[in-house]
Amino acid sequence: MIIGLDLGGTKLAGIICTPDGKIQMDVQVPTEAAKGQAQVIANIKKAIRMLKESRKTSIRAIGIGAPGPILFDKGIVVEAPNLPGWHHVNLKKILEKEFKVPVFVDNDANCAALAEAKFGAGKNVQNFIYVTVSTGIGGGIIIDRKLYHGIQGSAGEFGHMKIIPEGGPLCGCGRTGCLEALASGSAMKRESGIDALALELAARQGDPKAQAVIRQAAHYLAIGVGNLINIFNPQLVIIGGGVSNMRELLIDPVREEIKQHALKLPVRHVKVVRAKLGTKAGVLGAAALCL
Repeated sequence: MIIGLDLGGTKLAGIICTPDGKIQMDVQVPTEAAKGQAQVIANIKKAIRMLKESRKTSIRAIGIGAPGPILFDKGIVVEAPNLPGWHHVNLKKILEKEFKVPVFVDNDANCAALAEAKFGAGKNVQNFIYVTVSTGIGGGIIIDRKLYHGIQGSAGEFGHMKIIPEGGPLCGCGRTGCLEALASGSAMKRESGIDALALELAARQGDPKAQAVIRQAAHYLAIGVGNLINIFNPQLVIIGGGVSNMRELLIDPVREEIKQHALKLPVRHVKVVRAKLGTKAGVLGAAALCL
């Protein structure tokens, strides 16, 4: 059995599963990020113990997906948005000392990409790009069935590619004109005043402003995806994250418009699809790190 954990700003989700991704049990505990690093680590240990005790069997390894840049080889969380005080935390060392099994730590979007490669929409695909559209925008790069990390583990930060060169809305990274500031759930909320779920409902009920906001986000996302297609020439682009739940309202316009932004040869041979694993992508991907 292996354990996979998805460390979020508000909740910590965990599963215990078989190596082929069959979930035996899942748990959720509050992250309690505002209480500081020590409390969050205590909650991680608590979740692991809950999962271990649920199945009287040995645990082979533990995988964790965490926000922000990760030094993958060392298992160090460099910094984590929404987790105050998290700077160069060696989560691998802390948990290996406690549980005496190998621990693997990676960025949460990388984990979701890996989950789609092992168990989801990219299961039989050699090379694909995973784009997560949620509160922010991130992603993962799968080349020859393996995650590409870059030299410091920060590859796949698609949300911070420049779409508007001068000006544009302010991004959380401190710059302007980033894809995340234009096409994320936060961007849609800024433009509409309502969250993504309410926006989708309004659009499906025929609200022209809601439809225009989604169409504008799809326009910018298509520019970003077109750039990625030109750079990586992938077989597949998988769009996941909470905003992908808008399904055809978001993804159909992206599919159509990428033809304007990508070169003819790579765009002719790529498919754009919605992620399959939904809310389980993070924990399944974290577990897949162990494989």
